[in-house]
Amino acid sequence: MADVALGAPPSIRLREPAGERRIDPPLRIGGAAGDAEVRVPGAGSMQALRFDWCGDAWWVSAESRQDPVAMDAESGVAPLRLNGESVPASGQELRSGDVLAIGAARVIATRVGPDGLDLDVRHLVGNDTVAPLAAARSQTGSDPEETADAEIVAAALDFAATDGDAAAAPQDPLRRRGSAAATRRLLMSALAICVVALALLFGIVGRLQRVAIEAEPVDAKVRSAALLSWYSAPTLFVLPGRHSVRAEAEGYAALERPLEVRAGQPASLALRLSKLPGIVAIDTGGVVATVSVDGAEAGQAPGELSIAAGARTLTLRAARHLDVIQKITVEGAGARQTLSVVFEPSWGQLAVSATTPEAVLRVEGADASPQPLPATLDLPAGVHRVSIAAPGAREWASSVLVRAGEVTTLGPLTLGAPDARLVVRSNPVGAEVTVAGVFRGRTPLEIALPGGTDYDVLVTRAGYTAWQRRVGAAAGARSTLDAQLQPIMATLTVRGEPADAELLIDGAARGRTPATLELLATRHAIEVRRTGLQSFRTEVDLTPALARTVEYSLLPEGRPAGWKPPTETLTGKLGTVLRLVPAGGFQMGSERREQGRRPNETLRRVTLSRPFYIAVHEVTNAEFRRFRPNHASGAVDRRSIDLDGQAVSNVGWSDAVQYCNWLSEQEGLPPAYEQKGGSWVLRTPATSGYRLPTEAEWEYAARQAGASRPLRRYDWGDALPVPPGHANLAGTEAAAAVERILDGWSDDYPAVAPPGRFKPNALGLYDMTGNVSEWTHDVYASFVDPAPVTDPAGPSASGARHVIKGSSWRTASFSELRAAWREGVEGPSQSIGFRVARHVD
Repeated sequence: MADVALGAPPSIRLREPAGERRIDPPLRIGGAAGDAEVRVPGAGSMQALRFDWCGDAWWVSAESRQDPVAMDAESGVAPLRLNGESVPASGQELRSGDVLAIGAARVIATRVGPDGLDLDVRHLVGNDTVAPLAAARSQTGSDPEETADAEIVAAALDFAATDGDAAAAPQDPLRRRGSAAATRRLLMSALAICVVALALLFGIVGRLQRVAIEAEPVDAKVRSAALLSWYSAPTLFVLPGRHSVRAEAEGYAALERPLEVRAGQPASLALRLSKLPGIVAIDTGGVVATVSVDGAEAGQAPGELSIAAGARTLTLRAARHLDVIQKITVEGAGARQTLSVVFEPSWGQLAVSATTPEAVLRVEGADASPQPLPATLDLPAGVHRVSIAAPGAREWASSVLVRAGEVTTLGPLTLGAPDARLVVRSNPVGAEVTVAGVFRGRTPLEIALPGGTDYDVLVTRAGYTAWQRRVGAAAGARSTLDAQLQPIMATLTVRGEPADAELLIDGAARGRTPATLELLATRHAIEVRRTGLQSFRTEVDLTPALARTVEYSLLPEGRPAGWKPPTETLTGKLGTVLRLVPAGGFQMGSERREQGRRPNETLRRVTLSRPFYIAVHEVTNAEFRRFRPNHASGAVDRRSIDLDGQAVSNVGWSDAVQYCNWLSEQEGLPPAYEQKGGSWVLRTPATSGYRLPTEAEWEYAARQAGASRPLRRYDWGDALPVPPGHANLAGTEAAAAVERILDGWSDDYPAVAPPGRFKPNALGLYDMTGNVSEWTHDVYASFVDPAPVTDPAGPSASGARHVIKGSSWRTASFSELRAAWREGVEGPSQSIGFRVARHVD
């Protein structure tokens, strides 16, 4: 296959008696007198075949300035033909094997492809007909086997054309002796063409493929649109390619389906025809009804309906008749069926009469206006509420059953004397009204009473004295009673914790607690509420002879019933004593003007939304060795700091965290920490297990000054000096162990002291100043965002340095005594220990 340059049209290879050459499209083949690139004998001067490449296909069209039919009839010039049919002026796609006739020549498309077009031009003498090679070709594309057939026939035509030229040559005297030989050659040519045609026919028949057809009904007629195909049930024979197969049967809708057949591959096709609808004639006995088939409205009856074949459910609905539901099987295929339906009425008649003059009838729910009696009404079957009224008479009302298809008779009725009308009102409204011992409703109320007798009327309401009167009822008369009810009061006191809560009685605000109120002696709904706490609700029955007291205790939101507030001091199972620190807010860090302030002490507003517990003492060596028996805090200046009673030191941050988890496990609490990515982090959601206090919690606890008092700068107050005997710092007794000492300070411990030997702060926490600095939970960051924050726990990123808070036995600077002082440390030290904390729950 020749290569084609990108963007250039493929070329045409032309073979003709003069030789072979290549021509770029478009190419015109026409008469000798025309301007076509290729000229053939016998073509009209204005005739030409034009070959074009249209981007994805080869196209042939006819060029002629005269009508082809007129040219054929009048001038004797043959029309342009493609496979025996006229070539349209608009053109037609060219396929391999196509034969085009122009004048005394035939143009054969031996190969048609995207990379080029091969054309053979044959000049014919004595025979201007060449059978079209592609008469039965598929309309969807060329077939390699058809191309081969075209090449075979082209060879035969070449041979025939050559012999034909010899046979048709002029018979001059010099060549008469060869006429017998020429005749023999002509006969041999014809025989060769027949042999090739038979070979081609048998070759095509041999290529037919078998397609198994599954037809329903089995006697359906099946055919293909292909020229060479036939059907012999249950097999369809067609050439390879794409086909359209159609099935038809009497009484069924025709079905047409596409089919693609490939050489050497089995093929099958299911053709299941649908029956045509059947005709159902419905007789309803003259009742006009709407017909629905399988829930869809299909028409009206009586009459004929076209209904799809199969099992169907017919619903017939007619006014004033019961619905009829009928199941039928529709034969379909145009068959006619009959269906008789008998409707049953769904309405009946009510005939009413009365002896009272001017009596009228009303039917509840009926659209008609009152009917003068006597009257007969058409009504749906069922129970109806009817009433009969007349001037100066008592109205009569009752329920009447009307049966379908029947007449129900009522009367003649005689109406009695009219009732008396009694109106009862009260202050306050809503009082219960009892007449002759029978409850009749609540005020305001209007009731009818039979005339000619007296009635006892009782009006009551809870919390009020009863009101009673006797009233006479005259037929047709109307009277009114106004009851003024007197209240009965009782005393109620509401009190509890916390005070100053909002009090509501029966949904109305009644001030704040504690409160003592005078209320109606009846049942009341009590509600006490306060922001952030669960509301208290109860009901109480008050009596005038007994003063009642309701006491409440409001629980924090989210607490279960029976919850009790946490204790001020909590002692763990292993003896760890913790103090409760209430929730609250404070200014964490230090102001710029604070003496001794460091740049890492950013001032910001911190809110601690939950109360928490923090240990009263620092963890001791003995307590830590329960967790890690081999731990040693060491010695300072040949003095041991490893005694059981001394605060543990020489421990890293992760050691302290693991001790917290161990302590939680010992006391049956869930661990507070877990490892993620090789780092210890607090679990989410938070647990009640032991943990290190956050930096904010530690500072908040260290600054406590007592209830309702402002927080302190130091744990003893807001100013220096340090009170004597307040902390273990670097005094004169530690001069041999430290480089510097705190001016003017002296205590009894040159290094680490047992916890609790010095005065506690206002919250009861020991050694928040001095002894050992303490690990907190937070990762250290020198810069802290000054924006307000709630429950901070330090930077989210992990880090090697963590925050320590509080001075130690090594502290020789007054700046480090402030609660705001902080530092970031990576490893253990003999001046660093820790204390534990935990959430309340």
